[in-house]
This record gives sequence, C-alpha cells and structure tokens, in this order.
Amino acid sequence: MSDEPTLNACQRCGTCCEKGGPSLHLEDRILVEDGRIPARCLFTLRRGEKVRDNVKGTLTPLTEEIIKIKGHHPGWTCLFYDHATRGCNIYDHRPLECRALNCRDTRRIERVYETSRLMRKDLLSGIDGLWELIEDHEARCSYERLHAWVDEGADGERLKQEEIILEVVSFDAHVRQLAVEQAKVDGRMLDFIFGRRLTDTIKMFDIKLVKQNGTYGLATEPAFFSKQRVTGP
Repeated sequence: MSDEPTLNACQRCGTCCEKGGPSLHLEDRILVEDGRIPARCLFTLRRGEKVRDNVKGTLTPLTEEIIKIKGHHPGWTCLFYDHATRGCNIYDHRPLECRALNCRDTRRIERVYETSRLMRKDLLSGIDGLWELIEDHEARCSYERLHAWVDEGADGERLKQEEIILEVVSFDAHVRQLAVEQAKVDGRMLDFIFGRRLTDTIKMFDIKLVKQNGTYGLATEPAFFSKQRVTGP
C-alpha cells in the first residue's frame, strides 16, 4: 500500500487554522455548554460589524452576529492550534466548520457556513440580569446606529455626530467595567458577551480614537482632535 497521502487527506499545513478560528453553529452549542470549548475562548462579531469573509473573500457588514473561537494574540491563528505539533488541541471535539472543512473541496463548508449559526441568545438568555444588560448594550451600541451617525457627515464633515459617537464608545467601556467589577464577570469573556470593544472596532469607519492629556476624541487625520471626554481604560 502506498504511503503517499490521498488527494483529499489533510496535509496538516496549518493554513486553515492560521486564517482564524471557526464560527460556531447550533450543533456546537453542547461543546460550549459542557466546557469543552470554554466561553472565555470565544468572541462575538456583532450584526453590522464589517468583517472579512474567508469563504467569500469579501469585506462586508454582517447581517447577523457570529460567535467565533479567539485567535492567538496578536494574530488570528485559532487559539486551539498547536504550532509545534501542527495539530488541534480539541480535535476530538472540534466544531462543525472544522469537521466540514476540506481545503481541496470546499463544497461542504460552503453548504454549512451560513446555516444555523450559534447566537449569544442561545447560550446566555437564561441568565437573569446579564441578558438584559446585553440587550441594552446592543440597542445603544449597535453598528447600524454608528453607521448612520458617520454617514450623516458624509458631505465632508464626517464627524458631525462626534459627541454622540463618543458617548456610545464611553457607554461600551462603562458596561464592560461594570460587568467585571459588580457582576464579577471573567474579563476574558467580555469580547464574547458584548462583542469586540468599540475602541478597537471604531476604525472600521475610517476614524480612530485618539488620546491627549487624558482626554479622548475622534480623528480622521492626525491633526484633528476634539476635547469630548470618553471614560474608559
């Protein structure tokens, strides 16, 4: 029998894992609930957030949220990928997308990619107090609202709604701090519970958060700065 790998056999090159952790689907719910994939190892991409679709190869706002496995900081390589062994540390309990992915024949992963995605509501809606906080955060910090406020300034004054945008960024930071200090939430779970920090994702609007003498503002170019204060780390 030949020792040559078959055409469809995984070559363990790690390329797929290095592009980022998989998105989770309803079929993966049990893996999170029983701790085989700890919630601290997850993060949420919220609806309206611009992301790169590795399957379609496009950058587009999400029409629904996606829960993904985190990457090794500061890159995107899946948290459970072991470079030394070129293997998966949770291989026996790997999520649906990992089981469906074959880089030589992507038809199966394409079929399951956008179906029955796992949502925060599936995992957290039964936790009184926390779920209400998540809903309030989502309503006040939605990317749809941020898109609208930025677009209102598209006539050359892109930051007409700067004060409102900064208030939202401040609220996002405050909620996270409140969850850790008063609700005793593990800080490693914040990107799963509330999505990625707005201080990190605001750049999707081609603007950035800047700090000068302890005061935060928004900038479209280095010379631009506003004195509006934002509370946060």
